Amino acid sequence: MSSEMTSAPKRCAIYTRKSTNSRLELEVNSLTTQHEICAAYIASQQYRGWVALPKRYDDGGHSGSGLERPALAALMHDIEAGEVDAVVVYKIDRLTRSLLDFVRLIEVFDRRSVGLISVSQAFDTTDSMGRMILNVLLTFSQFERELIAERVRDSIRTRKRHGRVHGGLAPFGYDYRDGELEVVEAEAKIVRFIFDTFLRLGTYTAVMSAVREAGLSSSMKTMKNGTIRGGRPMSSGSVYNILRNPIYVGEIRSDHGTWPGRHEPIIDRSTWDTASALAAARTRHGPGALGTDHFLAGILWDDLGRHMLLHLNWVDGAPYHSYISSNALWSQAEFRRAYRSRADRLDALVIAALSAFLCDRGQLRAALRTHGLFGAELDRFSVRGATAAERLERTPAPELEALVTALVIRIEVAPETLTIDLRPLELRRFLEWEGQGTFVGRPADWSTSNAQYTLDVPVSVIAPERWPAFTVQPRDAASASKPDRQLLILLRSARAAQALFDANRDLDLAGLARKFGRKPGYFSRLIRLNYLAPDIVASIADGTQPQGLTRKSLAAAHIPLDWSVQRKLLGFGEPVRPTTPRNLFGRGMWPNRSLTGA
Repeated sequence: MSSEMTSAPKRCAIYTRKSTNSRLELEVNSLTTQHEICAAYIASQQYRGWVALPKRYDDGGHSGSGLERPALAALMHDIEAGEVDAVVVYKIDRLTRSLLDFVRLIEVFDRRSVGLISVSQAFDTTDSMGRMILNVLLTFSQFERELIAERVRDSIRTRKRHGRVHGGLAPFGYDYRDGELEVVEAEAKIVRFIFDTFLRLGTYTAVMSAVREAGLSSSMKTMKNGTIRGGRPMSSGSVYNILRNPIYVGEIRSDHGTWPGRHEPIIDRSTWDTASALAAARTRHGPGALGTDHFLAGILWDDLGRHMLLHLNWVDGAPYHSYISSNALWSQAEFRRAYRSRADRLDALVIAALSAFLCDRGQLRAALRTHGLFGAELDRFSVRGATAAERLERTPAPELEALVTALVIRIEVAPETLTIDLRPLELRRFLEWEGQGTFVGRPADWSTSNAQYTLDVPVSVIAPERWPAFTVQPRDAASASKPDRQLLILLRSARAAQALFDANRDLDLAGLARKFGRKPGYFSRLIRLNYLAPDIVASIADGTQPQGLTRKSLAAAHIPLDWSVQRKLLGFGEPVRPTTPRNLFGRGMWPNRSLTGA
């Protein structure tokens, strides 16, 4: 009996794809046809040990020009997990139409020893002839895709030169009639109101506030599939786009300027020119948070789950960049301060931590194991860590963002720790990289592997606190609560004990307690009462403390220093801070209807 007959079964995954959603709702469609043909081919190869996997990988309504497809991502994940021996497709262009994407897929297939078989084109990648034919077919597939794209772009340019809008939903203020744009007068009045308000008040914020106060909503548009979009309160982005869109003055925007349109304008030329000049004058020039060499803003969070953004401040005429936690309303209400860290120092720390990680052979090997590297292959990559660290440190500042974004999934900042989640898939590529050109990640491949390695750096990068950790609310004059006299006496005794301690530093605890007329244990508990949270003290002074809190229970309690734990121990609720959504960070955020009652 041949070795081919006695070898282990070859697990075959069937991948199917259809570019459009047309007829996918039918019981028998193109995906079903492709799957049945591939399944029949696998059945014909049973003598070679081929077995079709029961799991289906069907991508309906996804183009072959990219790799961002859910079923393909699931297939690549199973290949990385070692659950597939061969991939069977009806035609090779069902897998991809891009030669570059095909090369990336073949890299994974080769690394995992997975074959690729095309049924209708009668070849597989297990021999050199099959590989050559495959590359030729893919070259023509990509050529065909690029020709189609060029024809579509030429058609769009031609329509715009003739003053026509090329497809899509009609802009706000217009609707389609016989293929032409027609003014919707009710929406046109809103457009004129927005332009008039902008010319009168001069700021986008003022225009947005006027739109909200007027209760204006976006237009309701019917999609081709019958669903209706719009009808919601207008967003700041919609208002901004209306003010910058030349279609309202009768022009069509293109890649190289504008063309006269066939539709009726909503505003006159003088209004458009004045609004455009005002918008240009309000455009910020000069250094800002964007356009710098700081590279962590897109991957940086704090340990409370708030995204940390790059912020610009001016100190003595010089720009000062920091990463600051987004000031979410919930964090204000819970008295959670925004973390702040100097951008240049945090950037340098991350590069140093990554360089140290690459030089640590033990940590590097552990990270590569999560990607499925073992044995000789693991040894081959682990010896390259020091060289990769040198390349990282020599990388020019403008190229660091692309490099770090590829290697790092996420960075979390905590008071005493910096946590860096690494992407082993790109780490392997970086170790193979010879340093030529710029290292750029492959986001299309990231969905094929969920492996990650967490690197903890024990360091404090948060700037000292700059705003008060609590606020004191005035007593409610309408409250009928009366303070508990015994609790007030207890707090005064605590203050007196603290004053005695401050004035008699020559005495020990026993001497202080004897002079105060109390036992040492009681005296020490009195001292700790001075560290009660201010809102707890205010509640006792106002008589609004929990009913079960008495002088005896408070005096006997072992008061922790953490204010949150104090509140839980004594039965107090967390204080609520009043928020002002319009003035977060002084940036004029739009009011939230759920908060303002609008």
